[in-house]
Amino acid sequence: MVGQTESLLPSLWDDSHSSSLDPVAELIYASNLLGSDKRVTNFGGGNTSAKVRMPDPLTGQDVEVLWVKGSGGDLGTATRANFASLYQERVLALEGLVKARGLQEDDVVPLYNHCVFGLNPTACSIDTPLHAYVPFPAVSHMHADAVIAIAASKDAERLNQEVWGGEMGLLPWKRPGFDLGLMLRDLIKENPGIKGALMQSHGFICWADNWKECYELTIRLINKAQAFIDAKTTSTHPFGEVVRDRHADPRSFLVDFLPRIRGKTRFEGKRLIAQVDTSAEVLDYLSRGKMEPLAALGTSCPDHFLRTKIRPMIYQPGDDLDASLDGFRQTYEAYYARCRRPDSPAMRNPNPSVVLVPGVGMIALGKNPQEARVTGEFYRNAIHVMKGAETVSTYVSLPEQEAFDIEYWQLEEAKLRRMPPEKELSRQVAVVTGAAQGIGRATSLKLSSLGACVVMLDRDGEKLGQAVQDVQKVGGVPTAIGVTCDVTDPGALESAFEEATLAFGGADIVVVNAGNARRGTVAATSADDYKLLNDLLMKAYFDTMADAVRLMQRQGTGGSIVVVGSKNGVAVGSNAALYSAAKAFELHLMRSVAVDHAKDSIRCNGVNPDAVVIGSGIWNDAWRKQTAASLGIQPDEIEAHYRNRTMLKVDVTPDDVAEAVVYLASEARSSRTTGCVITVDGGNREGFLR
Repeated sequence: MVGQTESLLPSLWDDSHSSSLDPVAELIYASNLLGSDKRVTNFGGGNTSAKVRMPDPLTGQDVEVLWVKGSGGDLGTATRANFASLYQERVLALEGLVKARGLQEDDVVPLYNHCVFGLNPTACSIDTPLHAYVPFPAVSHMHADAVIAIAASKDAERLNQEVWGGEMGLLPWKRPGFDLGLMLRDLIKENPGIKGALMQSHGFICWADNWKECYELTIRLINKAQAFIDAKTTSTHPFGEVVRDRHADPRSFLVDFLPRIRGKTRFEGKRLIAQVDTSAEVLDYLSRGKMEPLAALGTSCPDHFLRTKIRPMIYQPGDDLDASLDGFRQTYEAYYARCRRPDSPAMRNPNPSVVLVPGVGMIALGKNPQEARVTGEFYRNAIHVMKGAETVSTYVSLPEQEAFDIEYWQLEEAKLRRMPPEKELSRQVAVVTGAAQGIGRATSLKLSSLGACVVMLDRDGEKLGQAVQDVQKVGGVPTAIGVTCDVTDPGALESAFEEATLAFGGADIVVVNAGNARRGTVAATSADDYKLLNDLLMKAYFDTMADAVRLMQRQGTGGSIVVVGSKNGVAVGSNAALYSAAKAFELHLMRSVAVDHAKDSIRCNGVNPDAVVIGSGIWNDAWRKQTAASLGIQPDEIEAHYRNRTMLKVDVTPDDVAEAVVYLASEARSSRTTGCVITVDGGNREGFLR
């Protein structure tokens, strides 16, 4: 970012669009424009407001309503539902109440509920007073990296004048809240010509008479900071000389390291999802001499260290990982003990949320891919800030106690408690073979709906792409990926597990499902059919389970393997000699894994479907015609034949099988079950387990 004049922000305001919008819609339009560019504000950061005259629902009289972005959410995608609406007069009146009762910051937030206009349920942001006490209709508070670089500099006061002249006032660091809003109001009264205020270690706020002017002002103030930093850039790098080389084989390092650190950073039994950033700017930062002392200082902007903790962990490849993590935990626990207050929430996970690996990249950890990705983005924001600050001055971070008071703020704790409960398979990574259609696709959809990250494998890239899109609609784009893979190729299968590791950090659930079928007695089975079924139903199942076990062992957190077998594995089907034998092999291999790897807390179970005709890839193949011929019926009579053959007279669908797979995959449902087979066949006496 720093040093590139093309990084200056363009104005994207469209008069033809904005002219048709009502005042609240215009606020949302401006907010989306600002929030869509991470150079303007980080994900979930910043807020905007508009003061609008509206009729009171009870009296019909015009009143001034403060529309302000509520707690949580992201400006770039915000809708009307993300904005709180308050009677402006009532918010202003809180000052007298606060002073009369001697209320503290945390006491004020519940009072906003008594100021709500129009029964709006959106929770108010702690920054509400920053907007209410600015006497202008349009207010923009952003966390632009270029501006925070000035705000987090040792010479912030002097630089404020150099960069913006008299346009920006200066507010010393103050935790966001009611008192900061009053400080801003007083600053504006004392400096009536200013158009904004630089907030030390925080960001900036600006205002105007309408939202077009406020948007343009926001962009211009950010560009002034960026241009100033660009002009100060010299051949001397702000992070110092390169003192570390790039890793010779970063992919191999990550494939080994990610499962290990994912396993070792569990807290109270809960796993984390890993996201990796190997961007040029991160690698450059990690290679420089000043990286370690800067990383030790920690971040500055409150939004940053709420996600990244006060500082990251630095891990040098080759070091003892257990010792590195123990050292980080001890340091974090000591920080908590030094700074905790009598009413502080209990210490959260003392493991790092950001791990810097020089020569390799940055690993961010979170309860889901979105949280981990945003955590990484925030630390990349912090790198931008440090780089800009070191270019124009010296970077300074928040005092430790201030940082702690933000990280363990009771209001933040209350926000965490308001979040919806995690889904059953949250924090789990599932790998599903044969995932493009049938049982594999249905299983992927079910796993995703329960919160799992899903890595879908199939050799049919076109069908797989569509299936992945379907799963992403259920769980969100970051939570599912597809890997085109022929599981009969051991190298491709190993690479697919590596892709799962690089995408999410490891694997907790593996569904061994890819399959096909051929009719034939022993005498009638061709060499080609033998090779197909041997490679796909025996060797590939063996290889998939072997790769899964090895990955779970590296992770050290156990896991669940579910084998999709068949009724034919128990009751031999006629004219299906090799298929039946292969399915029996799969079930016995499943039991072997259950026996041998219980010591690793790896459970291995099986599902025996029968006659899953609807939506199945196998039944769209030669198998349907061959089966119909052997039964003396027409191919379009297959479904009715198998439905009537069941004891319950029902169709068996991929969704039915997926339910059984998920039951066995889930720790919450079947943590005490291993070596088990569940039949999903509508009732077939021949398929009863003996």
